[in-house]
Amino acid sequence: MTPMSRRQALQTVAAFGALAALPSWASDARVSLPIPPERRPDAQGVIAFDARSGSRRFLSGRNTPTYGYDGDFLGPALRVRRGQAVTIDFTNRLPEATTVHWHGLIIPGDVDGGPHRPVAPGERWRPTLPIDQPAATLWFHPHFYPTTAAQVIKGLAGLLIVDDEEADRLALPSRWGIDDIPLIIQDRRFRSDGAFFDTMNIITAINGYVGTRPLVNCANYTEARTARGWVRLRVLDGSNARSYRLSASDGRSLFVIGSDGGLLERPVKVNELVLHAGERFELMVDCRSGKPFDLVAQPEGEAVMRLPPFDAPLRLLTIRPTGAEGKGKLPDVLASLPSLPAEPPAVSQALVMNMFRDEAGMMPLMKAGLMMGMAMPGPVAPEVVARVTRLIEGEPALPMAEQLALNGVNGKPFALKEPGFTAGRGDLLRWRVSEGDDKMLHPVHIHGCQFRILSENGRPPQPHRAGWKDIAPITNAGVSELLLSFPHPAAADAPYMAHCHILEHEDSGMMAQFTVA
Repeated sequence: MTPMSRRQALQTVAAFGALAALPSWASDARVSLPIPPERRPDAQGVIAFDARSGSRRFLSGRNTPTYGYDGDFLGPALRVRRGQAVTIDFTNRLPEATTVHWHGLIIPGDVDGGPHRPVAPGERWRPTLPIDQPAATLWFHPHFYPTTAAQVIKGLAGLLIVDDEEADRLALPSRWGIDDIPLIIQDRRFRSDGAFFDTMNIITAINGYVGTRPLVNCANYTEARTARGWVRLRVLDGSNARSYRLSASDGRSLFVIGSDGGLLERPVKVNELVLHAGERFELMVDCRSGKPFDLVAQPEGEAVMRLPPFDAPLRLLTIRPTGAEGKGKLPDVLASLPSLPAEPPAVSQALVMNMFRDEAGMMPLMKAGLMMGMAMPGPVAPEVVARVTRLIEGEPALPMAEQLALNGVNGKPFALKEPGFTAGRGDLLRWRVSEGDDKMLHPVHIHGCQFRILSENGRPPQPHRAGWKDIAPITNAGVSELLLSFPHPAAADAPYMAHCHILEHEDSGMMAQFTVA
């Protein structure tokens, strides 16, 4: 990316001056960043885990009911290798049906874990996943329609790491939790009794989930004691709707080495990095000096996403390089990606994200004093925050029929039993993803593939988004053109999905299904 100008540098220094005011929870005793345990296939190639109910204390003196995978919140990091066939032995111990979707994994539709493959309470599911794609940081989460958002809020999510020999040869930092650090960033809002707020009302369904506290690996403002040297950060935006603009508190550079589907061709140096819901980026940070720094979230997104504490630079965690010198290096060259065709194929599929009642969810916020459609100039006035909070938390839950008709793709809300469109198996395809005259953010996710972004609003993608992706963000009436191919089949009873990864949009109709044959 281009270097900062003098003016930008001064603005950055001024912004970080606000960090002198620590977040309200920072007075608590600092704890170490929780690191999800690694889970690899056993000698028979099986990984067994369950989904279960639990409880966790996020707030002082109050317990929060939760869901988790093999624990009370989030889950283990599943590690698989290219060339393996891994059988998942999953048991649903929740009081409701769920699914497990392998987000970013290129696998057949019948094992993809979409909404057509529910697992009832008490039942087991044993899909076999053929692993045949480059090393990457993927993840898994529920995809049960229409309550994906609520199940993720309660805690169902985990990392899925693909390893391969090509990445092994690069000598990247690889000591889990020491110089290879997973970061699952989420936001949550709490009720007075300690439970998560998760009402699907007109405000949350249109604007997405608006949390009031950031969590990294399920904890508040922790510190990661790492090795000195180069440190690798595997960052997942695991929030339902919130985007994050990340930077280092001391202004040090971040080097992007990988995106959703694997390593980039070369590292990309940035001063800040924006992630949208569901996206992953792998970063390298130079920690050879041993000096600690904070990973900071700058204000980002629509005005409703800039409510306190997200209306100012916000510390997420501290990186404290206290260990011995690590052996990992930042390579000049990372991976070899296929060349893009000089003449891509003609557009074979257009997908338009639709919001049918967006004004109904935005106008109340504007009347409350929020300047929708533009960035707030600074901290939000307390009286405005109070009015907006009453709207977010006080509006009644939508009747299910109304929820399912709020949004759509190509003019139609999602319908589980209606047939979708068909894509050719193995064909090189060009899809056009847009949002008409809508200006809200929609991170569009496509199952069954990793794609390349050909253009964003007629321009080449940013260098760190030029590699393998499974999410294409569009906003401000934006358009993205994608180059993709589907190597596996997806039948009518287990189709792939294409949807907005703002989970409240997905759960209110902004999703389409398609077969591959």
